[in-house]
Amino acid sequence: MKNILVVSGHPNPSASLANKTILESLRTAFPQAQFRELASLVKEGHFDPVPEQEALLKADVIVLQFPFNWYSVPGLLKTWIDEVLLHGFAYGSGAKLSGKTVLLSITAGAPEAAYQRDGFTGHTVFELLTPLAVTAKACSMIFAE
Repeated sequence: MKNILVVSGHPNPSASLANKTILESLRTAFPQAQFRELASLVKEGHFDPVPEQEALLKADVIVLQFPFNWYSVPGLLKTWIDEVLLHGFAYGSGAKLSGKTVLLSITAGAPEAAYQRDGFTGHTVFELLTPLAVTAKACSMIFAE
């Protein structure tokens, strides 16, 4: 079995039944997985990159679980990305995440029909999440659709 890391990017997980249910299901299905709940790890608006990077190094599969917030990731997860996926660790010379798989698990407040080219957004969810696909590519990771 591959080493799985689940990074929960919900800023207020106790307020979300859907995200809470997904995390509980993942814990049941993958009891050996490591979970990083960002809301409990952030200190004064920042993350300690060392334990986050150590968790990433141990993982074969990285699941980013978050609510689709204004057609992107929540600010908490964006801060984590900015402060953890650093040059020399995640990309550039000395990059250490090459070959790891990134998988997204998202919740959205709108129906699937809204995320179609002929729907409200005029874009698919995949199109709106292109920045995460490019981030994975920049880190030489595999972005699982």
